[in-house]
Amino acid sequence: MRLFTSALLSIAILGCGSSAPVFQPSIAVTVNMKAADDINTFDDDIPRPLIIRLYQLKESGAFENAEFVSIYESDSSVLAGSLIDSKVMPPVIPGETRSFTLEVQQETKFIAVFAEFADYEVATSKAVVALVEEPDENPIIIRISQAKIEISQPVDSSWW
Repeated sequence: MRLFTSALLSIAILGCGSSAPVFQPSIAVTVNMKAADDINTFDDDIPRPLIIRLYQLKESGAFENAEFVSIYESDSSVLAGSLIDSKVMPPVIPGETRSFTLEVQQETKFIAVFAEFADYEVATSKAVVALVEEPDENPIIIRISQAKIEISQPVDSSWW
C-alpha cells in the first residue's frame, strides 16, 4: 500500500508540471537617431522638439495601413493584433543626435517609428523596418528631417 501511495503521489506531482513557455531574453539592439536642425516646423518655420514612439511588431500591415490620427489616439487598439511592445521616447530636440539601446523581444519581426509632427497632414509620420537576421549586430538608424521620419537597419557586408 505504501508503494502504491508513493507511486500515485509521484504521478500527481509530475502531472502538476507547468507547460508555460520558456523565458526568452530580449535582444539588445543599438539605435542611432539623428534629427535635422529644422525638424517639426509649422507655418512659422520654427523648429520644435518632436515626440517619437517606437513599436515592436509581429507584422507591419496594421501599422502601415493606419491613419496618423488612429495611431496617435489609440495605438494599442489599432495595433493590438501585432503589437509586442511600445515605447514613447523623450522629446527629440532639433539638431540632436542620440544613441540608445532598445531591448527587442524575441518574437519581434518589425520595428516601427511614429513621429508626432505638428504639421502631420503633410508629414511622413511613420516608417517601419523588418529586423535583420541578427539584429544585435546591426544598429537601427532613425533619421528625422523637417517633416519626415525614416528607419533602416543596414547590414555590414563581409570583406570577402
